[in-house]
Amino acid sequence: MSSTTIQPKPTLLPAVLLAVSALIAGAGFGIYAPLLAVHALEMGASEAIATAMILALPSISALILLLPIGIVADKTGRRKEIVAIGLVLGIIFNALLGIARSWTELAIYRTIAGIVFAFTSLYLAMGVLIAPPERRGTIIAFLGGSMMLGMGVSQLFAGMIAAALGGYQPVYFLAAILTLISLLLLLPVRVPRVQLPAMKASDVAAAWSARGVYWTAIAICIYLIGWNLMYPSLSIVLSVIYGAPPEIYSLAMGVASIMLGVGTYIWGPVVDKLGGRRSLIMAILASAIVTFIMYPALGSMWAYTVLFWIVTLFGVVGMPGTSYVASRSVRPELVSVAITAIFFAISIASIVGGFAAGALIAAVGLGTTILIAAVIELIGGLMMFGLPKV
Repeated sequence: MSSTTIQPKPTLLPAVLLAVSALIAGAGFGIYAPLLAVHALEMGASEAIATAMILALPSISALILLLPIGIVADKTGRRKEIVAIGLVLGIIFNALLGIARSWTELAIYRTIAGIVFAFTSLYLAMGVLIAPPERRGTIIAFLGGSMMLGMGVSQLFAGMIAAALGGYQPVYFLAAILTLISLLLLLPVRVPRVQLPAMKASDVAAAWSARGVYWTAIAICIYLIGWNLMYPSLSIVLSVIYGAPPEIYSLAMGVASIMLGVGTYIWGPVVDKLGGRRSLIMAILASAIVTFIMYPALGSMWAYTVLFWIVTLFGVVGMPGTSYVASRSVRPELVSVAITAIFFAISIASIVGGFAAGALIAAVGLGTTILIAAVIELIGGLMMFGLPKV
């Protein structure tokens, strides 16, 4: 008499919970981004420091921790637990932002809060392990897009919330609450413990020396340096140069972040159909071309803003496209380390572009800064021709 083992029916619940957790985590870490630079300026920070508050400062601590965290994740397989630790730290440092009394304190807490950045790549790594291979690009896009969408939707209301509650501090405390909710949603998710316990330095070197990892990381880093000359400075440009109120510049930055989320959803299936290389070439070059078009449109605040939204919509192909190429270039046990290389490159671009944005605008003006950004983006786009076909 034979026995039949009844297999549990596959469920989308883990992917859904993971995506919702990522969405709310994005809101928890990004809701105050449109306000932070202006808040720092009001406290006496320079333009370079103010724009660096958005991505550059938190990317410093992320840069230091990304590789160690990726290695620990692949050695232990405990990716979910590591992300949970990151979210706990996010709760703490978001709350500390709410009690900061000087721009120096803001800078310190925002820098340390970048530890959370170092954990976000593991959301994508968990998605890779949950997803069937033929839908890898879509799942990566879904998770990355959820995080960006959470940032964008929350930023739409940041200015209104600050105005209604009488200041910036309540927005930081709201961010801490959102991060707590993200943590609670993550806890029940079951993620396979794919691991490589005996990982050696040579394994990391092998992953990072794959052309689909190192060349992809370099190309997207160069492109994003150009893009980061515009994104973190957006609220300052609209506030100081165009005279927009908080409700408008937070709305503009929120829509830009929504473009990051929606664009990621759009590009995921495209990456699955066309492949990472073709998708990246097509979209990154289009993004650079639109950036050039921004220069003659600087006379209108809304023309500048709408064109930047389009730049962002094309450029966000980098999230699913680069992670797709990198993850398909290594063994499954090394997927966290491979994707970490991409986030490593993103962090470098955020640091360089974030610090340079405010300084360049102050030194040479917005128009010249836009042209510099466009040239840098074009170089990154041309480098995409060197990606492997995986």
